[in-house]
This record gives sequence, structure tokens and C-alpha cells, in this order.
Amino acid sequence: MGKCTRIYNKFQGYILADCSCEYCLYYGGKRKGKVTCLADECVCKDEIETAKRRERREHGSKNKP
Repeated sequence: MGKCTRIYNKFQGYILADCSCEYCLYYGGKRKGKVTCLADECVCKDEIETAKRRERREHGSKNKP
């Protein structure tokens, strides 16, 4: 890319819907209505917390009078 190249829609981070267990590498499916994970603990924990904070910041300020 040259110095005059402009990049639109830069990656700003994940949204909460992107952090769904269904998209996880360690997703084991649903058994008896319960989501099963093949990992000992959630590997996406940091991304989920960041997405929650971002959504609260973006949507929370609109609801205040």
C-alpha cells in the first residue's frame, strides 16, 4: 500500500455476537440442551469481556437523558 491509501472499516474489535460459543474452536455442541465445551475454561474470556465493555459504552450512553 502506498502512503495515499486509505483503509475504510478498520477492525475495531469483536462484538458480543462474534464471541458466541458456536464459533469457538473448542465448541463440543449441545447435549441435552446444554452447551458443552472441550476446554477446561473459556479461551475467549478476554474477548467477551472487551466486547461487553464496548457495547455498554456505545449503547449505554444513548439511553441516558
